[in-house]
Amino acid sequence: MAEARTVTSSNESTSTYDDVPYESLPFQQSHPDRLATIAKLFGMNPAPIDNCKILELGSAAGGHIIPIAYSYPKTHVVGIDLSQVQIAEGQHMVDALGLNNVELKTMSISDVAEEFGKFDYIICHGVFSWVPGNVQEDVLRICQNNLTPNGVAYISYNCYPGWHLRGMIRKMMQYHCEQFSDYPTKVAQARAMLNFLVESVPGNDAYGMMLRDELAFLSPQPDPYIFHEFLEDLNKPMYFHDFADWAAKHELQYLGEVDFFSMIGTNVPETARQTLASLTDKIVNMEQYLDFVRNQYFRQTLLCRSNVQINRALTQASILPFLASCNLTAHINPNSAQIEYFELPNGNRISSLNPISNAAFLHLSKIWPQYIAIDELFETALKSDFGTSEAIWSPEQTESAKLTLANDLLTLYINNCLSLRTCPVPFVHELSERPKVSELARYLAKEDKRLSNQLHQVVLTDLLGRHIIELCDGTRTSEEILSALVARVKSGDLNITADGATVTDDSAIREILSPRLESSLNALAKNALLIA
Repeated sequence: MAEARTVTSSNESTSTYDDVPYESLPFQQSHPDRLATIAKLFGMNPAPIDNCKILELGSAAGGHIIPIAYSYPKTHVVGIDLSQVQIAEGQHMVDALGLNNVELKTMSISDVAEEFGKFDYIICHGVFSWVPGNVQEDVLRICQNNLTPNGVAYISYNCYPGWHLRGMIRKMMQYHCEQFSDYPTKVAQARAMLNFLVESVPGNDAYGMMLRDELAFLSPQPDPYIFHEFLEDLNKPMYFHDFADWAAKHELQYLGEVDFFSMIGTNVPETARQTLASLTDKIVNMEQYLDFVRNQYFRQTLLCRSNVQINRALTQASILPFLASCNLTAHINPNSAQIEYFELPNGNRISSLNPISNAAFLHLSKIWPQYIAIDELFETALKSDFGTSEAIWSPEQTESAKLTLANDLLTLYINNCLSLRTCPVPFVHELSERPKVSELARYLAKEDKRLSNQLHQVVLTDLLGRHIIELCDGTRTSEEILSALVARVKSGDLNITADGATVTDDSAIREILSPRLESSLNALAKNALLIA
């Protein structure tokens, strides 16, 4: 989902983004490690994310870059935004966390000059389609002038052909909402307009099905998204090939998309992929044809300098330098104690004829959501009960087995079932005697904001969960956390009810809270919120 952040021309008002700000949140897909992974897969040598420089254009309150700065103290991040309200909010968070590797600046994209400095990663999420053409030009100019030689730029934007249909709905919403002046009414009426259309058009024709699909997509979206995406004056989709041509004029070339599987076309029928391959061998042309087939409406494109050599010929060995993580559930035959298959969260099943791969999959299932270096994963699988003895293997056989595992992992990655990283993630996946949640998450819990975990994901929690997170500062055992929760209930900071009545008895409070605390602590581990 695109999130337009701010108006960025130096002579334009920011009132709509001050009055109707987006909640500033981490966005996993534009995390620099995601960018570095694609770059490294294609033969580049990107800067290590734990010691690099990052610039975000349209940073809002820094919800995306502040967690990165917190996780990697040697990395320096700079965010610019024209909204003074949001920059001030972000600065409050920076000060509270005591971070000295973050700069948040109230300024226009158009005012960023070459002297602003060089950056290894430039991120521009939810801005490009929502600003005037001269500011779009400035975004590409900044990528040209301020990107390091091996730097990677991320730009998201609405695109055609998908936005031809969505743009039609936008026009109808705008027409209807012209008669209303205040933001809440406009958004409510925009939603009402779409509901009216869905109820008025037969659902068994193409138009009716399209409207229902849009209603299903837009219904859960927050009000600021509806307002800025559909009711603001500016929203300028474009065809991918036009974007790539524009970037080329700034000595930038297309590197790829943050969703690697989208470049492979795994969601396109094999006959279609074969036809497209016969039409062109140029990556930009292929990507444009894929957009036609998929009715693409949003892109998250990576660019690099035009003189960088890109190698798109992936082999099994291409995946070996990375760390991997995969959410798998192992199904083992209780009679034979043999692995039958592994199940993915979407219900799909995988298995391998290679015992080393199955042993690796089993280990990934045990340590998820933690990442592990693929070389280490191979060694662990080789020594496991489900692997085989390496003592009888020659070096050639060992290398062949490693490449077989790499091929199985690459297949999972291509099909969007496995996650890769270039750099270790600072969190633990098992409970310690005195569990510790990151200071960042404890700050967000105290401020009643949505949490950012160590994997740069948004994590939802309830009021009790927030109290537990605040208490997990690494100084308390689970029993001491339980005692502190009981004290908070007794003081009125927390309210526990049973059968509609408030519980006040200490033993009853403990009996209710104890299993919930255990469940919450386990959830913290599985949600990558615990640190060493």
